[in-house]
Amino acid sequence: RRASFSLSPLSSSQPPRMVYLYHERQEAALCGQHCLNNLLQGPHFTAGDLADIATALDQQERKLMLEAGMTAEARAFMSEDSSNVDASGNFSIQVLSQALQNVFGLALEDSRRPENRSLMQSPDAQTGFVLNRHSHWYCLRKLNNQWWSCNSTQMAPERITSSGNFSGLSSELRNLASDNWTVFIVKGDRWPQPAPRNQGAPPSNWVDPASPPRDPNEPAEFSGSTFGNAAPRQEAPKVEAFSGQGRSLGGSKRPAPAEVADLSEEEQLAMALSLSQDLAGQARTPSEPIIVDEASPTTTLRVRMADGSKAVIKANHTHTVDQLKRHVASLAPGVAFSLKGGFPPKPLEEGGLSLADAKLLNEVLVFCPE
Repeated sequence: RRASFSLSPLSSSQPPRMVYLYHERQEAALCGQHCLNNLLQGPHFTAGDLADIATALDQQERKLMLEAGMTAEARAFMSEDSSNVDASGNFSIQVLSQALQNVFGLALEDSRRPENRSLMQSPDAQTGFVLNRHSHWYCLRKLNNQWWSCNSTQMAPERITSSGNFSGLSSELRNLASDNWTVFIVKGDRWPQPAPRNQGAPPSNWVDPASPPRDPNEPAEFSGSTFGNAAPRQEAPKVEAFSGQGRSLGGSKRPAPAEVADLSEEEQLAMALSLSQDLAGQARTPSEPIIVDEASPTTTLRVRMADGSKAVIKANHTHTVDQLKRHVASLAPGVAFSLKGGFPPKPLEEGGLSLADAKLLNEVLVFCPE
């Protein structure tokens, strides 16, 4: 049963103080569960809670697939494993998003979306970020006016900023984006208060970051060495933003390389994200969800996304290939891609054709980032 904790907006004006932080360490492939609980600073979700959400999402997808009857495509879909959780407990972004939304009204949004660009210019104004790469999840969280990296593969949270000095946050986010991590902003103000120590979880889940438990896999001769925040954080290699030949994209004016060094950490981060958006925008498809006319013939398509998940899309026979692409673009905002179908898969290039004329009814398509 999920523990109950009070909800209230968090104040960023609290004076800094040493506290024990809630920190779940890695079990199996449950990093998604650990990420949410470390983000929320309490044992709010069990693997069973998230599995229930994954099952509900699977059922919704199967219902859509079966609307056209037990077709060969529907039969194949029914025989496949879940795209929302695997046998080891690795949960999809849809599951994590739904969990936060259902219980706390919090939303996960890709920081690369155009409407979030301004928010990333001052990332310290946020309360938390969720990060993903290669099926691993962890979070950054602001607590007691300091930012912490809470990664279940580590023995304790790691402080990345000192109290009130948030320059390290911009540097951290810039390095993560350069290293192909996807950064999600956690939006909303109904954050739960940190769970009281030893309530609802083993006492070992609360740690003092300045004196973390020893890693049981660490050689004994290193048992006395410092870990986490007991020693200063090693500075990551500096990223020289835009050190090559500058080019103007879309006619926009950017600072010359010599001017970049004079920018603040926040301004360099904003520039990096802006350039990433502009580069993707050269080939990015405009996003626009499909509106289905239930009185007209419909079809159900499956799209295999880059992370291995499956998106189920309901559309009318008369919707065009271009409309389908715009709908898929809404599922992966800010990402340049091509959509492939048939066997062997080939890019769908005749955008003006209807789904029926393009012979795409009930087809399985492949999302290919570029």
